[in-house]
Amino acid sequence: MHPPLQGEIVIDHHILRMSNSPTQEEMERIQAAVENDKRAYTHGEYDQPGIEINLALKDSEGNVQGGVIASTVFKVMHLEVLWVADEYRRHGYGGQLVLGAEQIGSANGCLTSQTWTFSFQGPEFYPTIGYKPIGIYDGYPDGITEHAFMKRLGSHLHDRIAFGVPDSRGFTLTTDVSEEDQETFHEGLHRHVVAHVGDGYKGIRIKLVIRDQGGELIGGLSAWSTLRNLIFECVWIEEKFRKKGLGRMLVMEMERIARENGCVASQAYCFSFQAPEFFEKIGYKVLGISDGYPPPVNELYLIKKYAIDESS
Repeated sequence: MHPPLQGEIVIDHHILRMSNSPTQEEMERIQAAVENDKRAYTHGEYDQPGIEINLALKDSEGNVQGGVIASTVFKVMHLEVLWVADEYRRHGYGGQLVLGAEQIGSANGCLTSQTWTFSFQGPEFYPTIGYKPIGIYDGYPDGITEHAFMKRLGSHLHDRIAFGVPDSRGFTLTTDVSEEDQETFHEGLHRHVVAHVGDGYKGIRIKLVIRDQGGELIGGLSAWSTLRNLIFECVWIEEKFRKKGLGRMLVMEMERIARENGCVASQAYCFSFQAPEFFEKIGYKVLGISDGYPPPVNELYLIKKYAIDESS
């Protein structure tokens, strides 16, 4: 645990102080401000279709043997969890789960489906069901890479999935998914990852805020780490304090804490209407671009590898 950061920042006669002990309310305000900026730029379409897609693969006795969880934002479906029990892999069930989720996403207005997968998971699987690579993240240790894929949806989805119809094994795909079923998906995926990376999967969370002399929130950021990599989530600065270097200060402190905790690189995601040039100015490089959102919006995937010894 790091103590609250010391030292004052003077901007336009305002005395500001950075801290890594934000309140929950402050972090909620930061996240809400970031989301509101996205809604404003996209004229409210950022929340469309705004559904979560859950599908389960169940055997004849109702036991969960696989599942998929996908979120939807700005007309893109993001595959977040895909899991099939070990004994039923390579029987086509993973593909059926994904295609079923695509079917629901497309029917609700999603233009594309996107996902990330580690090199020990499914980089060979997704191309077999129509996904195209859009970027490879190579900042992890031990040769591990993470692959970004995208698939355009629409009327060409000719492989229709029949939900609730048993196959020759008595297995069915169903949208009847409980919270307990979802926990089973997450636990199954977690076991698979841990089997390949061990305790390296664990990491830290970083939350930073800047307050003025009266304690009013001026800005902040959040991030988390896994596999010795920092995953940047969001940064926000009050509008009248923007373009004064505060965002850079927050990111530099975030990276300092990450390096102190063994991280070797960081990754970030940024819409084209946000500030991709900000990240590039502080050393991030674009590794991939998604054009799966409503034009003219793109999403950029960025990476920054830390120097082994930046003090030398």
